Amino acid sequence: MADKPEPKPEPDAVVLSPYEQCMLQLIESASNVLSASQLRNYCSLESRTGSGVSNAETPLRRRIALEQFSLNNPFSLLPHRPNYLLPLAYSTDPDPNAQGDVDLQAVEIEFQLSLKVVILESLYRDFGTFSFAYTTRSFWQAYNFDLSSPFRETNHEPEFILALGSRLELAGVRNIGNAISLNHQSNGLSGENSRSWNRVIFQTVWERKRWALAFRPWLRIPAPKERYPGDPLGDDNPDILDYMGHFDVNVVYGGNTHQFALMLRNNLQADPNRGAAELSWSFPVNDRVRGRLQYFHGYGENLIDYDRFNQTLGLGFELNGWL
Repeated sequence: MADKPEPKPEPDAVVLSPYEQCMLQLIESASNVLSASQLRNYCSLESRTGSGVSNAETPLRRRIALEQFSLNNPFSLLPHRPNYLLPLAYSTDPDPNAQGDVDLQAVEIEFQLSLKVVILESLYRDFGTFSFAYTTRSFWQAYNFDLSSPFRETNHEPEFILALGSRLELAGVRNIGNAISLNHQSNGLSGENSRSWNRVIFQTVWERKRWALAFRPWLRIPAPKERYPGDPLGDDNPDILDYMGHFDVNVVYGGNTHQFALMLRNNLQADPNRGAAELSWSFPVNDRVRGRLQYFHGYGENLIDYDRFNQTLGLGFELNGWL
């Protein structure tokens, strides 16, 4: 009998780099409107930032890479701050004056919608963007049928943002970027319930592995004093800095499935010292939606309540978080 031919050795498995793996994944799933150069730019960015499949991945760098990739679509709107819906939000002291000194329910619906569009990009050496962002946060007495389910308060916050990237690193902590924004916040009401202020906000963002920190000090743009009671051009809330403070700090931890975020504000005054803290926990529900548990303690949860101490515990859903 003739000897059986020896089986040919199997070729060595092909080991793809993170850049090559990224390209293959996008070729399989990307839209036809994306060019080859756009795909290469995105995967190059992921390779540089470590936001692809490499061991250097961090949640914050991955979000930055995805935002850069989304810029290739001229119709894209990016999430700015967390977007969430809390169907059950229990507040210890909702302001009754917001609806004309009526009985408000302690349980209501709270939600936030926050979007951003990049107007200009690559302002300096492939760094830097100029963006417009809009955030609305609403407190809805949806279960208060006796009052026809009114919105107790809605805050509108448009802002223009100039952001610059950074590669500064100190002791393993990396400066992801810095920004300056022109910010307006208002509740859109008139008369005694009108609340608004304008700020210049500075922001610096740092990250280490799965931790991220954003520090935002601000300067209030002075508003004119009231010339007479109820002057629509006058300052609605001259003491707002005493309650909302001069800065906030956001600390975020992004685990594999769970994300925790803490916001702190303070007026830096000894007597009386006022501020606020907001702690949130998001957890997976399905592939598209995450659960969100949120607790607020202090002053300024919204503009109508800026000078009232309040505590709120809310449970619901999160579409996106900080990371």
